[in-house]
Amino acid sequence: MSKSNSVLERLVELDRRACAMVEDAQEALEDTLANTDRDMERFREEYTQKAVHRIGVVRDEEGKASQAELEDIARRYQSLMEGLERTYQERHAQWEEEIFQRCVEK
Repeated sequence: MSKSNSVLERLVELDRRACAMVEDAQEALEDTLANTDRDMERFREEYTQKAVHRIGVVRDEEGKASQAELEDIARRYQSLMEGLERTYQERHAQWEEEIFQRCVEK
């Protein structure tokens, strides 16, 4: 009977150890899941901050490019207007005479 008690005691002790190991594993799993959630939230926040920053950089670059293009268009328009004004100043008397002559001839 002593041998039977000894085996039973060993089985009870093994069961206690197994239960303790299961509890430790469960706690480790819960800690891991909590850490994973926290890490995912941190990653999400960091990614969002980086994305917002990149969007700002791209917006600034596009704004500068648009402004430069607008300034270029304004310069070309001004140049064309100056050319038209010069042409008018150089030829307006001639054009007026040509228009007058066409009107008189009809």
